Amino acid sequence: MLVIHKVLIAATAMLMLTALRVNPVSADPRSESSIDQISQYQEAIDSVQAQQGAYASQLGDLYLSLGRAHVDRQDYEKAIGAYTKGLQIERINHGLNSLTQRPYLLSLANTENLKGNWKQSRSAINNLYQINRQNYDSYDPKLLPVLDDILSLLLETNGPQPANITYAKLIIAERIGKNIDTILTRDLDADPQDASQRYRQLAFLHYRIAKHISQHGDTNNSGISFTTSETLSNNSQSTSSHLHYQHGKRALEKVVEYQVKQNTDNIPQQALAIAELGDWYLLFDRRKSAKNAYSLALTTLKSADPAPTDLALFDQPTMIEFTAQQHPVTRKTNLPDSIDKPQLEVAMTISALGKISDIEVVSSQTALSKQQLSNLKQNLRNIRFRPKLADGILAASAHRAFFPLSLIEN
Repeated sequence: MLVIHKVLIAATAMLMLTALRVNPVSADPRSESSIDQISQYQEAIDSVQAQQGAYASQLGDLYLSLGRAHVDRQDYEKAIGAYTKGLQIERINHGLNSLTQRPYLLSLANTENLKGNWKQSRSAINNLYQINRQNYDSYDPKLLPVLDDILSLLLETNGPQPANITYAKLIIAERIGKNIDTILTRDLDADPQDASQRYRQLAFLHYRIAKHISQHGDTNNSGISFTTSETLSNNSQSTSSHLHYQHGKRALEKVVEYQVKQNTDNIPQQALAIAELGDWYLLFDRRKSAKNAYSLALTTLKSADPAPTDLALFDQPTMIEFTAQQHPVTRKTNLPDSIDKPQLEVAMTISALGKISDIEVVSSQTALSKQQLSNLKQNLRNIRFRPKLADGILAASAHRAFFPLSLIEN
């Protein structure tokens, strides 16, 4: 009877955990339902502890979910406490080098980052990497998922932070990117779609580094660098800024290569990959190369039989965006939906080189001051578009688009 009772307690706790995940509460930090969620997790934890002890294996998942509920309420100290308890339980039940620690260390790294504690965040990242290196060789494809996790976390932005901290993260991210590239190069059986996504992420990484260097220079004051051998070194090692254009270009060329390798009817995806390579050329003012890539993309698109109707690359200007793949651990669940919705409609002219001019606000939820309008125009001029292609020629065109209200800020 005692065994059956324990099984029922454990099953009840897991059913409660499943129900809370399937029916998530409001992400509003002030929501009463989010408080109820935390209370329910804590009751489940107390129930399991009372029946099976403080180190019952199912407590790990409960503490992980409790920590995420605290993050949703921006109570980072309590979240860290919950993650730490869950991590301890995993180590006791599965060993110091167990791979089951991955979600706890990722969550700790992200939460410390949200608090602005880069040193503690870096420590959790390093711990996660070393655990996986204890289980896999440096070039084992099984290492790729955790490298993806680390790279996504490092590229996630959580509000303003000092330039030297941003640079320190990018240095580590670059080392991670090199490890991913090496594994993919050696893995002849890599899934083309997965490889394409990883190389797109690497292109974004080099875009971020190049952009940071253009704004803040190429001086590494972090005092650290990440190596893909055994440790986080204390030796200063500056990132190779002059090669980031080439690194990003190569990554996008690999995307094209893997799209072609798929040997499926994916002509639109091939055309898109070629167009993205053209976007990269345009961002770095390689105008002739951009034009050639765009022309090839259009030719490729037209070669599809039947011609696609759901992928219009050049019929109107398209904003060029190299963005990171957002990881579930780092996604911003505590922001109201309205924050990221576009609130400004802007009319403009997009030149044949993808640059914005003749900016005019068509509609806005609020009246803009002269300073806000000036901020908007300055921010928009830092944005590039893939220009319209008319009869195979890059052409200027009138365009309207929606932008977030945040662009009126400095």
